[in-house]
Amino acid sequence: MTIKKEKIFKKALDQYYKTIITTDFNSPLDAREVAAENLQKFFSLNKYDLLGTENLPLKSGVVFIYNHISNNDEYLLKNEFQITLDSHFISSMVSYNYYKSPGVRIIRYSLPYETEHAKYYDKFGYIKVYSKHYLPEDISKEKINDAKKEFYKKAKEALAKGENLIVNPEGISSSTETSPSTFKAGVFKMIIRSGLDPLVVPLVMTNFDKLNSETIYRCEIKKPFRLSSLVDDYDDRKKLDDFLINLNSNYQNWVNNLRKFSEGFDQEIKKLIFKKDKLLSKKNLIVFYGSSSFRLWNSLNEDFKSYNVLNYGFGGAFIEDCIRYFDQLFSNLNPIAFVIYVGGNDLSLKYPNRKINSLFKNLLIKIKSQFPNSKIICVSIKPSYHRIDKFDQIKKLNILMKKELMRDGENSYVDIFKLFLNKDKKIIKSYFVKDNLHLSKKGYDVWKREILKVFQKNNF
Repeated sequence: MTIKKEKIFKKALDQYYKTIITTDFNSPLDAREVAAENLQKFFSLNKYDLLGTENLPLKSGVVFIYNHISNNDEYLLKNEFQITLDSHFISSMVSYNYYKSPGVRIIRYSLPYETEHAKYYDKFGYIKVYSKHYLPEDISKEKINDAKKEFYKKAKEALAKGENLIVNPEGISSSTETSPSTFKAGVFKMIIRSGLDPLVVPLVMTNFDKLNSETIYRCEIKKPFRLSSLVDDYDDRKKLDDFLINLNSNYQNWVNNLRKFSEGFDQEIKKLIFKKDKLLSKKNLIVFYGSSSFRLWNSLNEDFKSYNVLNYGFGGAFIEDCIRYFDQLFSNLNPIAFVIYVGGNDLSLKYPNRKINSLFKNLLIKIKSQFPNSKIICVSIKPSYHRIDKFDQIKKLNILMKKELMRDGENSYVDIFKLFLNKDKKIIKSYFVKDNLHLSKKGYDVWKREILKVFQKNNF
């Protein structure tokens, strides 16, 4: 069913792209409207939650800001071009659906080799800016500044006509787990220069980087605000900087809360229970329990083919979720061992190490209270480029969790942290896929090798 659903999804995405590319539109507005109508049909085939619609302003002419989520690499089109799902969801399912206007997006200029990117976006007459993350090698400061002035001018004209603007203040995309990136001042400088003081509507996006068959796309609309109500002196740059700091902090909490939205796990939990029901044998069962680093280990059964293993990893899992769903998942099971990988996602909640370790302790108690004879094997939290700012915190947290785990001498600890560093103490990039968070085959090979050592030591 999953394979079939993915084929249908990819076919629909490809068909939409071909429709836009091959159609001669009367105007950019015509192109945007046709795109929005097609995208509404496209998204209606998929699971999504649109929350907070009661916060939408009555009139158009607003600025939609959002945290930009990367696409899943499975949905690459020609020339590695991607139809960014989150931004297209906003234009079709929010702006067009509620205002009968698809809005005007602020997009980056295409790089010279991005022929499909240019071919597609040139259809819509969107407002273009240069992103520092995607600058041509020979671009001059003068050209960048000229483009910025044009952006200010066109954005003001669009707002004055009652158009909705759709803009990502980060200038870059990221995974759900690492979102948001830092919001920049550009769009807010535009609002200041326009003199129009439009309503700003924050949109919180999650799960658009996941496989369609395995997730629910989520968009939450937060209460709108006017920049003038939060920054009382536009000439004071510090006040604008303070506003951005607060906005980033709010977005961190909003994204985390939306990730933790309980309904989001329901589908995954049902799938895991289905796995349990389909087990050929429950004897000598070893369960891999934890977050997406386990869930995405597609070769796990093959890697441990000499053992009866069950992959109970689920995307975005926090330790609290592992505890919450434990009874549901482990009824009618009696594993001889648990391999757990938890704690990494909890870092995004800005919990101090002592709190994460306390939650980890509660999980250990939960396992041992129900399965006193089972062994617990804990894989250390891995270092990653996406959490490079938490490098020292992870090292200290691993020490705390190891100490807690090894209070029971029957348990085992797999320290992969140091194995993911080269001789210069730098993270080995080849152990990760493009998002710099999840593991490549090379990374999983390291995990496999170290976990097998523990299995053999325990005579499983």
